[in-house]
Amino acid sequence: MKKLLVIAATLAAISSLKAQEDVDFSVSLGYESSYVFRGFKLADESMTASVEAAFGDAYLGMWTNQPIVKGFDNEFDFYGGMAFDLAEGLSAAFGGTLYYYPESGSGSDTFELFADFAFDTELSPGVAFYYDLDLEALTIEGYIGHSFEMDEKSSFDVAAFYGWVDGDGFDYSYYGASADIVYSLGDTASASIGVRYSNGSDGPDDETWFGGSISTGW
Repeated sequence: MKKLLVIAATLAAISSLKAQEDVDFSVSLGYESSYVFRGFKLADESMTASVEAAFGDAYLGMWTNQPIVKGFDNEFDFYGGMAFDLAEGLSAAFGGTLYYYPESGSGSDTFELFADFAFDTELSPGVAFYYDLDLEALTIEGYIGHSFEMDEKSSFDVAAFYGWVDGDGFDYSYYGASADIVYSLGDTASASIGVRYSNGSDGPDDETWFGGSISTGW
């Protein structure tokens, strides 16, 4: 019941923000040939979609993965937080995410707190901390990324990450990378296509897949 209230509150908050003139909205729609999360493959071909509203330093959003191939569960992630600058060249974000699996039955949904710190330097390094209250699992993930301008409307974006998970009776590490060509469709819209890779220790899947998305904001 508490998790359903979180979902309802998130959707209600996003709807109520429509009346605010200084709210920024963004939406996206994508396709992935696999869905891999922290080293584990959770689905084959999938459609993804997201909607987010940002108001000052605060933001609320929803992301979903909808498997095309039968045998995998739908996933809805409802999240919210605050993002702001801590110092020159250092930003932070704090918040929480509800992972909701409507087809998996009660007990499958989890709630996770996060803290993310990013540096405005070469390769844009950062480190994020996640703690799942239901799984009692701590995840620490470091990441880097860079965007290479190709021309006035396109760029080649690369990123890499390494993470470690310590849970109740289990632990493992994972890593991965991505490379995307991003094409601008206007001031606030873009399309991208690229390849991703993920692997890890003690069980996570070695996976290479591709995906693409289109996004816009206003």
